[in-house]
Amino acid sequence: MTARLGPALTTSQLCAGYGGADILHELDVDVPPGRITVIVGANASGKSTLLRTMSRLLKPSHGQVLLDGKAIHGTPTRELARIVGLLPQSPIAPEGITVDDLVRRGRHPHSRLFSRWSAQDEAAVEQALIATRILDLAERPIDELSGGQRQRVWIAMALAQQTSILLLDEPTTFLDINHQIEILDLLVDLNRARGTTIVMVLHDLNLGARYGDHLIALANGRLHAAGPPEQVLTQANVQAVFGLQSHILTDPTSGRPIMLPIGRHRMLGDPHPSEETTR
Repeated sequence: MTARLGPALTTSQLCAGYGGADILHELDVDVPPGRITVIVGANASGKSTLLRTMSRLLKPSHGQVLLDGKAIHGTPTRELARIVGLLPQSPIAPEGITVDDLVRRGRHPHSRLFSRWSAQDEAAVEQALIATRILDLAERPIDELSGGQRQRVWIAMALAQQTSILLLDEPTTFLDINHQIEILDLLVDLNRARGTTIVMVLHDLNLGARYGDHLIALANGRLHAAGPPEQVLTQANVQAVFGLQSHILTDPTSGRPIMLPIGRHRMLGDPHPSEETTR
């Protein structure tokens, strides 16, 4: 028997923005269930706005976000929180809170009025700490941790929530390349072990192509391209979305496409700078 994939998350003619001005325009987006989707685009293209609208933090001005064909804005909040989890950009933890206490907050959508902490809650928190390799940090205050450790704690809280869909807004921001790879590898492990549908915003096109099964490229708040990395990461799309000339090669590690930007200064074959230009 084939395991059932998670719920389908889609948008239909979605428009959304801030202060009465739309940033997203008539977006029709399909997120493949059980896969990793990466949203890419230039600054101010609407990436974070799309993620916030899909998590119901932002109300559309037009169109809908649909979960298995039903509008999420009509879904009770607690019910939605058991299905869709969001890790926002640069989350802030309460001062002095420990790792264990923060991860336990992920169980809030599963609690009921006057209900006690259950063995299932305890198991969910422990599994999340183990999966993110921070069990040994459980009693440490968050503000004593490194950036990479803190990000793993936030992901552990999202894991403890045990949602079918996990939305992450730039989960590798402010991390060095080693910790970026560590976080992305962790998300792939989660996707493969649990079948969790993951949607994340990434700035790095090459990391997006390596770790994403499906890319969504936005340009000026509109859907420019969507599909497998091989179809989306092309010279034409990079030019249209980022205004950048590039070469597209094959990543020898992953077999996925990799983008090499072409800047104004090309070292190969350029004459050495004169003494005057270096003064």
